[in-house]
Amino acid sequence: MKSRTHTLRGWEREDKAAGAREFFATLRDHPTKPAVKRVETVLTLMVEADTLAREQREQMRNLERSGEDFHRSKSFMESLDESTRTCRLLNAALMRYPVLAFTHSGAGRFTITEKPVTTSTGQWAYWERMSVGTLLRLARKPGELSLLRRCSECLQWFYAIKGHQQFCGVSCRRRHTAQDPEFKDKRAAYMRTRRFDEKEEEERWFAASGAKKVKKGGR
Repeated sequence: MKSRTHTLRGWEREDKAAGAREFFATLRDHPTKPAVKRVETVLTLMVEADTLAREQREQMRNLERSGEDFHRSKSFMESLDESTRTCRLLNAALMRYPVLAFTHSGAGRFTITEKPVTTSTGQWAYWERMSVGTLLRLARKPGELSLLRRCSECLQWFYAIKGHQQFCGVSCRRRHTAQDPEFKDKRAAYMRTRRFDEKEEEERWFAASGAKKVKKGGR
């Protein structure tokens, strides 16, 4: 099936969005498949480790500006401990995928790439191997893992096209915004103003036309 054979395909610039959609669609549509669950575990731990590392770099910059020793910062050391635990879990998950080196040649070209292998068998084995391989390649590219995110509304994975993107699509963004108390207050105020304007417009029309209003339920 299409969703089982397509992967992120390296996510080159021209097909990042399409490849990401196909990959994350598999995670969304087949969450109980063992191979899919294993890949999502690797993805989750990779993103978590990358997030912790980025937060630590920011902490170090702030502490250095203030002249503090980050080794004496309780929150920083706790973050380091969390990184150690996360990487331990990630290493355990990746033990399933030993990496083999493959050579590629062509006209004026010679390259060596590393591909993970797995003992998994069946129709999901290829998807699992290719997906883990792509995640490993993304992990080597600065900033790429930070674009793999969970939607703030539906919690599904997606690839952020923009750095500030928090939602997988327009519907989730609108649904999340509609639940915001400030948005609700603004919406209520807008509806009150709109009803007031409509009532005034109606009264002006009746005054200008000489027509009489008919009360609801009246004759």
